[in-house]
Amino acid sequence: MSEIHATRPAALALPLLLWKTPPGLELILAQEGVAFEVVRDAHPFAFRGGRFVLFDGRRESPAAMRLLLTSGQAAIDVDAYRKGEPVDPYDALVDDRPMRAAWRVGGYTLRERVARRPKALIRERIIARLREDVLARNGVWARLAPFPHPYRSAFNLRVDMDEPVAEDYFRFAAARGPLDDCTTHFVSTAAYQAERRVLADLSGRDAQSHGHYHHVYRDTEANLRNLDRADLILRDRGFEVEGFAGPHGRWNAPVDDAMEALGYSYSSDFQLGYDDLPFFPWKAGRFSSVLQVPVHPICEGLFLDAGAADGRRVAAHLAAVVAEKVDAGEPAFVYGHPERRLGRMPEVMMALAAALDRRPLVWRTTLTEMARWWRWRASRKWLAIARGPGRVEVQFEEWDAGYPLALEVFRGEFRALLPLSGPRTVVDLESLAFERRPVPARRAAVPPSPDRRPDSWRQVVRRAIDWETVTPIDEIPDATIAGRVKKGLRRWKLQGAGTT
Repeated sequence: MSEIHATRPAALALPLLLWKTPPGLELILAQEGVAFEVVRDAHPFAFRGGRFVLFDGRRESPAAMRLLLTSGQAAIDVDAYRKGEPVDPYDALVDDRPMRAAWRVGGYTLRERVARRPKALIRERIIARLREDVLARNGVWARLAPFPHPYRSAFNLRVDMDEPVAEDYFRFAAARGPLDDCTTHFVSTAAYQAERRVLADLSGRDAQSHGHYHHVYRDTEANLRNLDRADLILRDRGFEVEGFAGPHGRWNAPVDDAMEALGYSYSSDFQLGYDDLPFFPWKAGRFSSVLQVPVHPICEGLFLDAGAADGRRVAAHLAAVVAEKVDAGEPAFVYGHPERRLGRMPEVMMALAAALDRRPLVWRTTLTEMARWWRWRASRKWLAIARGPGRVEVQFEEWDAGYPLALEVFRGEFRALLPLSGPRTVVDLESLAFERRPVPARRAAVPPSPDRRPDSWRQVVRRAIDWETVTPIDEIPDATIAGRVKKGLRRWKLQGAGTT
């Protein structure tokens, strides 16, 4: 992009330049699809690639910024966006800790472990304040649309196949028909490697890894063995494995390390993020190469655990979530389990199909295709150059027509969608057709409250030793004290049951 260096900074509406900003800001700008560059060198010429420079006032002073910038550039201190937030929003955006959470839905109290922070809401607040500051300085706020043109939202049903109940799978498959093209199956191979009829039925459909044993371990080697075993089985059955979903929605750095070692494209784990745009997690001082594709974390099992007798309440909730997210222009990704649940609740699939009816601008996609699209979108390098009053030229470094791409231009609460068909597009901002996104009267996808019930001593011990009963005893690593304790307790439990 030689024109970046030949153009005056004041003419470069985008990219935004980031100087000493927290990684959480970089994460959400990438989610949004806004053009930005991270400046690494404290030299005035390094700041000539854009008009707006974002800096963190906790790490750099406004006086120092004035020495680095020209009169045509605007410095925006993103420290201001911390004010009014209950916690540091940038820390919250990269927080990978889960919490016990609770929702009140339809008279039921639902409980699950999910990401500690409502990252999507934090992203929306920070981006809204930043967008307002840029527009107030006569800037332009534009992003690459989050879905291929002309789609305004996307839908997927993710199903986690945990237990070898083939009869329930085929019941689910019979009801899956209207959603067949937009369902992703995550298969636990310990449960299904011997169910050849089920694997044959999955042939040609999006089937990905749920690990071999239904557990996410605390060390990389154990996770690598578990994922590699599932990989070999699925590939032997003819499946191309690109993604993984952690059992119980669990994510940790060791399982992410294992996915990186295996070359996985994406994962989907609601203990890291939920109800959000895809993102690359921050870990150990860098961004992971494994994309995270969030889903809505409430499944049918939470209703059953809370005392629901059938799937009617499940169907109503998930359909409401889908309708709300479609109207808001967000991904409408929900999940569940065929065995003992969705296989016996055809009304859930019927309600989801009805929620999509007469909505042609919803992209019916698999999570695997969504990950491919998102990674492609993230790799686009572009800028916007002011070409006179009310006109900007959008330029791409390397044009690629792999997906139909669109630009979203924002003006206050309004936005306009413009298809892009080549490496250079001149946009007349005054001629665009802007529309306002509807705000739902009530929200079905509300963030949960912390579940403040105290842990029992048994729960504390279980977490301390990473307790589970799915891994064969002989395969439990015993290099750590926790591993040796778990192995000993598992043997003691078997002896007490009279099975050894």
